[in-house]
Amino acid sequence: MKFAALMGSAALVGTASLGMAQELKEIDRPASELEEVLAHDTELPGGAKRIRVVRVEMEPNTVAAWHTHPSPVYVYVVEGELAMEVEGQENKTIGAGEAVAEPVDARMRVLNTTDQPARVVVFQISPTEERFLQQENK
Repeated sequence: MKFAALMGSAALVGTASLGMAQELKEIDRPASELEEVLAHDTELPGGAKRIRVVRVEMEPNTVAAWHTHPSPVYVYVVEGELAMEVEGQENKTIGAGEAVAEPVDARMRVLNTTDQPARVVVFQISPTEERFLQQENK
């Protein structure tokens, strides 16, 4: 199931918060493409849970929309490099072969400041009624 279509209309934005001189294309989604490749409901201690595996792609030179996750999210970078901007925290760069845990309910976004696509796999276990993410309205 597709979570979002490929990039919609875009505007150029600066990324002064990351100290980069280049301009990136802003997309109106949390990623260029999100595809849920597994959604499995199961009973775990504490109640019914949904286990999700999501394939994510970020096109080169793009910055994603701000969003939050209501449950823990774990990101593994398969290819490329992403910068992660989390409000109130120091920015992180994660590259191929690295994994990171995203904070719950923190306002965040990712940026691909390179000329190559970035591909990641995201894992999440959440109560079955929770959404994968909450996108910030513009």
